[in-house]
Amino acid sequence: MVGYTDDAATKLTDRVRRKCYNCRTTDTSTWRRSNLTPGKVLCNKCGLFERTHLRPRPEQFPHKRGPM
Repeated sequence: MVGYTDDAATKLTDRVRRKCYNCRTTDTSTWRRSNLTPGKVLCNKCGLFERTHLRPRPEQFPHKRGPM
């Protein structure tokens, strides 16, 4: 059985893997540490969004474009 953690300090093993603190994904190219929530890990998308916008990445983005 595999367990998942969003704690940055937890040692990773065959039975313990990472999950994103924000979106809960377990598969990403790069793991990043959260600046807004110290000690937590974020997936690449959530980490870059947090660093750029200084807030957590929303689950869904509002549509900015009108009809095509």
